[in-house]
Amino acid sequence: METGLKGKTVLLSGASGGIGSEIARMFDLEGCKQVFTYLPDKRGKVEIEDLKKTIKGDHIAIPADLTKEDEVEEIFKKADEKFGRIDILVACAGVWSATKFVADRTLEEWNRAFKLNSTADFLLTRGFFRNLRKYSGDYGSIVYIGSTAGMIGEAMHHDYAATKSAIIYGLTQSLRVEINEFARHGRINVVCPGWCATPVTYEMLKDKQFVHTITSTIPLRKVATPKDIAAAVIFLSSDELSGHVTGKVLSVDGGMNGRLFHGELKPTTEDLKPY
Repeated sequence: METGLKGKTVLLSGASGGIGSEIARMFDLEGCKQVFTYLPDKRGKVEIEDLKKTIKGDHIAIPADLTKEDEVEEIFKKADEKFGRIDILVACAGVWSATKFVADRTLEEWNRAFKLNSTADFLLTRGFFRNLRKYSGDYGSIVYIGSTAGMIGEAMHHDYAATKSAIIYGLTQSLRVEINEFARHGRINVVCPGWCATPVTYEMLKDKQFVHTITSTIPLRKVATPKDIAAAVIFLSSDELSGHVTGKVLSVDGGMNGRLFHGELKPTTEDLKPY
């Protein structure tokens, strides 16, 4: 199917992560030019180098702390010098907080979650809007990576859930109107993964009882893969496939309906395929 993405320039934050790297590979298959951002720690450097070995199209990788205004501005400066207009922003970088009751959460932890998951997206979005204002064009697209936690909550990850709600509801629903002042047919949407098999969750998903518990309210009875999330991002990024879709939240959660609150059900099948 023709997506119309060939030759488009994509700025992808969090490209070194499990979901981000799969998004990068899928954009590469579509013939996109890409600007990757990644956290410049030891793990991030290794992961981004592994990703770059699999990318055939034109790209640059920029290490940055997305909570720092000057470093985000530097991303857009380098992107502008390399490619000029940015057509698509995919804000994938984020952090899942430590498991704690709200009574035990520190203010420092709360503020850190908002900086990494909400403020970073604001700074990226502001830079993207400024790029749109500089270069003429009717089209432009933002896809935020939200979470089902931001839609229905997640106990003991209340700070993470709150940061994602801010993006899903406050930011997206406001900017779906603002973007049309910068690009007449500009669009902003959100992809909300549920449970997904990534390096962050691999150890947890080895436990069959745990997988059974988290899939007990999921009709498809499985955990998503990064490809599931990446495919949704491609769809919402494409003006050919979703050109009349904006301000929408696409849940990639297997049909999950709420949370399991009481007890852990025992598996009724021998081996549930986790993903």
